[in-house]
Amino acid sequence: MFDNHQSEISISYNGLAEAVVNILKFFGVLFASTFLVLSFWYIRAWIPSVVDGSYKEYVIWIDSLFTGIVPSSWFQAHLRLPFFDVFLRGVWFSYVFCLVFGSSFFYCTRNEPTRHFIAVFLTLSIGLLIHYMLPTQPPWMAVEGVERINGALFTNADKNLTAAMPSIHQAIVGLVGCTIWKTGFWGKFIAISYNLLMAFALVYLGEHFVIDSIAGILLSFFCWRAALFFPFANKKPPAYRNYN
Repeated sequence: MFDNHQSEISISYNGLAEAVVNILKFFGVLFASTFLVLSFWYIRAWIPSVVDGSYKEYVIWIDSLFTGIVPSSWFQAHLRLPFFDVFLRGVWFSYVFCLVFGSSFFYCTRNEPTRHFIAVFLTLSIGLLIHYMLPTQPPWMAVEGVERINGALFTNADKNLTAAMPSIHQAIVGLVGCTIWKTGFWGKFIAISYNLLMAFALVYLGEHFVIDSIAGILLSFFCWRAALFFPFANKKPPAYRNYN
């Protein structure tokens, strides 16, 4: 009877110790994610000081190739509603939570933050390189009549206005989709719905061309797969190995 009681105490202590370790890991990943995001915004803001000029013709040509009009212009002319303005601003801003809390969240739900964190790092790094090599204007700058619905507050706060290609907003949401894709029907449903909704929000708000969003999705998929080439990205519990 004493042995059983001692065993129960041991199990309780082990469970408590495991919980403490998991909490520390969670905040460790959260701190690392926050540092990565702040570094990204610092470097992104520095790019305009070393780059002269920006591009817009090629994205306008691609977006209007099939219909003859830029989707952002058509959406704002025909679908503009106060409800859409407010709701899609919320969708646009939600990417911040994915960017900062994404790895931490997936650590808690699937205990595999490493691959997600590496994929985020690759996505931001490649995105910054393209922003440097191919500074591209968003629709609200490039197309007459298209408004930046997010308003002057974000325009004044944004230190790099010509970083539209690829869409990092879309790429981060694309990584969320990659992560939850194989968790079942609802994972696929959320992945597709959230990415489509974000793409619509970006185009409607005048923040990105359609081709920017497509490039963002392709970038996220490439980085998600490329993360597998890092040996330590594959170290996760056996129960999750089928999610590669």
